[in-house]
Amino acid sequence: MAEQGLTELEAVSGSANQAYVTSYENMSQAAEKANAANETYKKTMLYGNHWQRKEALEAKMAADAELESAQADFDQKCQEAQAAADAVEEKKKELIDSRTTDMTYVVYGARINCNYGMRDSYLLLDNVHGVYTGGAPQMTVMDYIMDVNIVDFGGCKSAENPTTIQAAKDAVEAAGQAIKDEKASKPFLTWLTGFFVKDEDIPSEMSEDMISECMGQCIAEFVSDTGWMEGQEKVTINGEAPLLRRCELSCIYGGLVTILLSGQQE
Repeated sequence: MAEQGLTELEAVSGSANQAYVTSYENMSQAAEKANAANETYKKTMLYGNHWQRKEALEAKMAADAELESAQADFDQKCQEAQAAADAVEEKKKELIDSRTTDMTYVVYGARINCNYGMRDSYLLLDNVHGVYTGGAPQMTVMDYIMDVNIVDFGGCKSAENPTTIQAAKDAVEAAGQAIKDEKASKPFLTWLTGFFVKDEDIPSEMSEDMISECMGQCIAEFVSDTGWMEGQEKVTINGEAPLLRRCELSCIYGGLVTILLSGQQE
C-alpha cells in the first residue's frame, strides 16, 4: 500500500471528525430518549396497571440498549478521530524532519509552517517570475514578504511577541478582576472566601506558563533581508536563487518558518 500524503491524511481526519460529531449527536439523542423512557417507567410503576408496567419496562430496556450501543459507537468514533489527528501530526513531524535535505523546487501555493503559529499557511506570488515547475509558477528565495508572499499564521504563541505578552497581561488582569467582582458580589461570604483567597493571592504578574497559554497576533518579521536560507545555489531566476523545500526563515520573535509541502502534486 502506498504511503499516504499529508492532504490525504487530513481528508481522512476530516471525515473521522465529522463521524465523531454525528456519533455524539446520536448519543445525545439516545440519552434523551433513555431518560424519558426511565421517567415514564418510574411513573408507570407507581400508577400503571400490569400491562402498562410491562410496556414501560420493555421501552426502558430498549432505550437503555440503544443508549449503550450509541455510547459504544461514540467511544469508537472518538478513538478513530484521535488516531486520524495523531496520524496528521506525525506526518507533519515527518515532513519537518525530512525537509533539511529535500531539494524539491517550491512553487506557488506551497504549504508552510511556523513552530509558533496557530495554523499552517501558504506561499503566494504577486508577480510571476516566468519560470514554471510542474506547471506551477516557481518561487525564489526573495518571495518572503508578509501579506504579499506569506499569508499570516493566524496567531502566535511566541513569548517574545509583544501581542502575546499583552494577551497574557490582559488575561491576568481579567482573572484578578473576576475574583474581586465575585467577592464583592457576595458580601456575606467575603469573610469566608477571604480565608481561602487573599488579595495578595490574586494574580498580578505574568509567568512564563501564563504567556505560553496565550495567543497573540501573527506579526512576523524576518531576521534576514536576503530572504529564505538554503536556496538552490547552482541556478538563478532573474538573479535570484530558486526556492527549495529545505529553505527556512527565522522570525525576530523566535519562530522558524519551514516548508511542509512544495506545492507540486504529492
